[in-house]
Amino acid sequence: MNRIFKVLWNAATGTFVVTSETAKSRGKKNGRRKLAVSALIGLSSIMVSADALANAGNDTGDGVTPTGTQTGGKGWIAIGTDATANTYTNVDGASAAMGYKASAMGKWSTAIGSYSQSTGDSSLALGVKSVSAGDRAIAMGASSSASGSYSMAMGVYANSSGAKSVALGYKSVASGATSSALGYQATASGDDSAAFGNGAKAIGTNSVALGSGSVAQEDNSVAVGNSTTQRQITYVAKGDINSTSTDAVTGAQIYSLSQSVADRLGGGASVNSDGTVNAPLYEVGTGIYNNVGSALSALNTSITNTEASVAGLAEDALLWDESISAFSASHTGNASKITNLAAGTLAADSTDAVNGSQLFDTNEKVDKNTADIATNTGSINQNTADITANTDSINQNTTDIAANTTSINQNTTDIATNTTNINSLSDSVTTLTDDALLWDAASGAFSAKHNGSDSKITNLAAGTLAADSTDAVNGSQLFDTNEKVDQNTADITTNTNSINQNTTDIATNTTNINNLSDSITTLTDDALLWDAASGAFSANHNGSASKITNLAAGTLAADSTDAVNGSQLFATNENVSQNTADITTNTNSINQNTTDIATNTTSINNLSDSITTLTDDALLWDAASGTFSASRSGSASKITNLAAGTLAADSTDAVNGS
Repeated sequence: MNRIFKVLWNAATGTFVVTSETAKSRGKKNGRRKLAVSALIGLSSIMVSADALANAGNDTGDGVTPTGTQTGGKGWIAIGTDATANTYTNVDGASAAMGYKASAMGKWSTAIGSYSQSTGDSSLALGVKSVSAGDRAIAMGASSSASGSYSMAMGVYANSSGAKSVALGYKSVASGATSSALGYQATASGDDSAAFGNGAKAIGTNSVALGSGSVAQEDNSVAVGNSTTQRQITYVAKGDINSTSTDAVTGAQIYSLSQSVADRLGGGASVNSDGTVNAPLYEVGTGIYNNVGSALSALNTSITNTEASVAGLAEDALLWDESISAFSASHTGNASKITNLAAGTLAADSTDAVNGSQLFDTNEKVDKNTADIATNTGSINQNTADITANTDSINQNTTDIAANTTSINQNTTDIATNTTNINSLSDSVTTLTDDALLWDAASGAFSAKHNGSDSKITNLAAGTLAADSTDAVNGSQLFDTNEKVDQNTADITTNTNSINQNTTDIATNTTNINNLSDSITTLTDDALLWDAASGAFSANHNGSASKITNLAAGTLAADSTDAVNGSQLFATNENVSQNTADITTNTNSINQNTTDIATNTTSINNLSDSITTLTDDALLWDAASGTFSASRSGSASKITNLAAGTLAADSTDAVNGS
């Protein structure tokens, strides 16, 4: 049992009081617990001050050794049974040990508490079995250990072995260099790592574990959960999305990205409430596809088939021939027919093609005209001959009539005598009637009939050929017409053959055109076509959205305009889901850390108040006088309950009034 454990201010007597370690006391301001902690921290801060130790050694040259031991020199303090303080043979480096078997072997080190050890230079060990082995390390709490240089371990069994590390909490461990562990059994083993929360582990270099049970296994990672327990990070501001951004993104941003992808996929693609994209449906031909690759592959096949159809159409179509500036019905190098040709309009300004039936009609009429013209030519020739004969007869008759007239005039008185001659004249007139070109009332025309037979009319001058001409035409005129008709007949025959060929070719072309039209219609129905209304290619098929399948993975880059397929978006969604879970976990851990930090801030403020109280009530060193001063509030005060000091020539004990 130590004889001296605490020197405290007694508010009742207005004096400093030395009490045993088992004595109960009431703090001046914040309670006994805070006062006890404050006393230890305040006293330890005094002991680790290099300036204070140096002044103590220079001024007094003596240490305080109630039952303690020291290794030599002066300026050290050892309080408690078997307490040991190293003085390094002079004031420089003197240490302080307080408590049963407390050991302060490091320069300027302080060990407070039973079995406490401060072996590191300028280190502090505060608490039962606490150890501060690292230079300038601080171990606070029962069995706490601060072996890393400049490290701090606070809490029962807290351990800070990494250089400049901090372990705060029961059984917390900070083994990585410049690592931090905060919370019950929190572990920060990676360099520059940080673990916050009950059982949190930061294993990777520069990793952060936030929240109870969180494990940050990988380097440069942040964990808000572990393999079995995950957390959400909520109320996260939207991060920038660009090629250089390292911001965290929100679920809303990922949902918007998924919606954008679905909108661009078309085909009825939609986004579920969890951000996953429902596959689109694309109708290409008779097939339905749910990914862009498959749809494009089917479309490519359809286009290939259409190209083949168009190539076949080029072989079978009625195409323009630049060399002759006309459409050619040539097929495989040979002339061909055009069949199933509708009747073209027959007019002066018509440019319609005519079919075989129309030309046959014309040929029938031409043949009839040719026969009629031939008949008329024979009749005209006969009439011409008859007219010539009649003309001669008429001329002769005219002469005869003139002679007869003279005779008649001469023989007027002899009419009776000339009755025979008159009868003869009657016969001549009858003959003239037989030979003249006379009007035939029955036929309504002049008749060249002679002796009951048709006859020619010869020496007929060429009649006028005009729309209003009523002249008779002669044989040469009809011959010329016949020549032209014959040429027309030959040309019409040629045209008929050509028209027949055209009819065949047109029928073939019509069939091919119909086939091409069907192919194009099919292509229009099955192709991925541009939609001017939406300003994009549309996968609409038969009025419904459709998928595009068999789409190769698009390039993922800031300037990429490639379409992406379902597997790429699935990978993105997986990452987004993981990020969402990780961010949620981080948020919860951060919220917990915020609460813990607020609690720590309150504790630190309370500790600061306790230190202030300890400063007011403790027996402190007065550098000006080079002694401990019992001054309080500017006035001298008593020290009571002081045990009797040893009275000897070499004693440095304080003595009491007795």
